[in-house]
Amino acid sequence: MCRRGEAKLRPSANLPEPTDTGGKRDGFRDVRCLQLSYKNVLKIDNLVGFERLVKLQLDNNIIERIENLGHLTTLEWLDLSFNNIAAISGLETLTNLTNLSLFSNRLTEVSGLDTLKDLQVLSLGNNLISDFQSVMYLRPFKKLQAINFVGNPLCQETEYRPYVLAFLNHLKYLDYRLVDEQAVLSAREQYQDQLQDMQEVESQEAAAEEAMAVKAERSSQLTSANVGNIELLKSEMLYEGEGDLAKLRAHPALAACTNEFASYLTEAIEEFVATSIEVHGLKSEEREMFTAALDEAKAENAAEAQAEIAKYNALKKRLLSEAPEGEPLPSAVVQSLNKANATLYETLMELEMSQVERYAESISAFEGCYEELSKRLQEASVAFYNKVRELESAFTQKLEAVATSLNGEEEESRYVDPEERLSDEMKALLNDRETLSNLLNAAHDTRVGNLDGREDETRASELKSLHAVLDGVRSHEFTRNRNRVVEVWNLVHVINKNELEQCVNAREGY
Repeated sequence: MCRRGEAKLRPSANLPEPTDTGGKRDGFRDVRCLQLSYKNVLKIDNLVGFERLVKLQLDNNIIERIENLGHLTTLEWLDLSFNNIAAISGLETLTNLTNLSLFSNRLTEVSGLDTLKDLQVLSLGNNLISDFQSVMYLRPFKKLQAINFVGNPLCQETEYRPYVLAFLNHLKYLDYRLVDEQAVLSAREQYQDQLQDMQEVESQEAAAEEAMAVKAERSSQLTSANVGNIELLKSEMLYEGEGDLAKLRAHPALAACTNEFASYLTEAIEEFVATSIEVHGLKSEEREMFTAALDEAKAENAAEAQAEIAKYNALKKRLLSEAPEGEPLPSAVVQSLNKANATLYETLMELEMSQVERYAESISAFEGCYEELSKRLQEASVAFYNKVRELESAFTQKLEAVATSLNGEEEESRYVDPEERLSDEMKALLNDRETLSNLLNAAHDTRVGNLDGREDETRASELKSLHAVLDGVRSHEFTRNRNRVVEVWNLVHVINKNELEQCVNAREGY
């Protein structure tokens, strides 16, 4: 930023004086709107500390590049009009932007706005945009209601306005003019074939995105429930191998065995997942109830402590007001206040000890309930993995029984297409019962090994989560108690004591 523009950001401008916080410009933290128009700004810079800006005006300068704005994530309104910007960049993190003006720059295309899905108003007039692809780029912006292209070469095209109205679905204003519904219908009729093809593609993309979102949500649920590896287990159990083994597994007879195993495995997995998610929900409820109970106990304790402190302050005020003016405090008053202060310390510490005991009981009850839920999930996990082992064992036995019943020459005659016929090695494998059995058993051993590994992971994940929650509760209570003891000590032995000494000194003429 040139010096004149930079000066606008310094304390001499109409901005709050920054506080001395080790170089951090905290004084700008509450600034919501900042105007830097007509300042000959060449480079966007020196905006550190304005993280809460909502509106920023940098119009009518000589800026050539959009940069150093990434930290202004609360920005909703940005004016970069009347500059020398040739490309849109550096706005990726400004996802709260609703109004963006790049009017009168040197843009040749619209890009770099992919993350700004909340855009409602976009001004791109008086640039060098000539390609309708820039219009199509804006089609995914569902909230875009007003756009301005006036002054761009593409506006000279005969089909400009119908094209924009046909493909930008949600516009209410185009080039400062209210959009006419009849004009929209006419434009869409004009481009109906292209629109229909596009809508089909968009529908497929939307379905794919929805499927991905569902998958991501399920993955998040499974991870939260400490069974995030369950999908990997399924793919490992159904892995068909490579080469001739994969071709053998594709045989209709063996494929039927695989499909049956997949069906039983999926049923077992879904049952286990349902139990895991249910237990996770119960855990969350237990944590919420525990937190609510602690908050209630803290509020009660705080109220009692404040009442005791208020009693001490009232006594201090009364005794000081009763003492003769212009004379040293009577020793009886000083002794009474010291005694009351010592009594306050004892009372507050007794309240804290009572609170510690109450918390300990609550924590113990919470730990018991939470450990019981964790135990329930661990037992369900053991039962699930044992069931999968049984299913896998039965699957292996079926595979071996079917595979060993096949004959290489007979199977060769089933394939009409030469490319699908069995290799010589495959025919030899079918006729070599011992080798075939060893191959299938090796695959079985691999599946069992994977199964054991996933079970260990599930158990470790649940125990880690359990210990993290319980240790966190204990650590939080330890920190709370330590801070409270320090707080009480400072109140009684520092604050109250200093105030009393000041009163004594003041009465003695110091």
